Amino acid sequence: MKKEYYLEMGFRGLTLLFWPIIIYKWIFIPNIYMERNSFLIFTILAVIYIINIGILQIKYKFLDNIVICYRISTLMSFILTLASFLLYPTNITLMWLKLLSIFIYFYISFKNVYNHKIEECVVGMISAVLLLVISICY
Repeated sequence: MKKEYYLEMGFRGLTLLFWPIIIYKWIFIPNIYMERNSFLIFTILAVIYIINIGILQIKYKFLDNIVICYRISTLMSFILTLASFLLYPTNITLMWLKLLSIFIYFYISFKNVYNHKIEECVVGMISAVLLLVISICY
């Protein structure tokens, strides 16, 4: 129970850390050092979380595989969105990878909501649509 709580709070924290970075890019004057550092901090924290959840899942198997897929797809789409939004806005390959990860994120969220009745993933569906809109409009 305690491990699940810490993993849930870590995932929520990473999700809440992502959106201010996106808003910063739109509101403030672009600064490459700030954008690079924000990307690196978020990526390092997300990779640590993914490794941690992988190790704990192999060791204890206390989460469903669909929940792990949801969290990993969320973080991967966030990382690719930040990379293409902050660091490489003209890279076509990164754009296609980002769009693929967003569609995978939407599919897994959709599957969680309708097949497994996990209401948390409604936020994932809305987030995937918002990421898609940001990708298309920017």
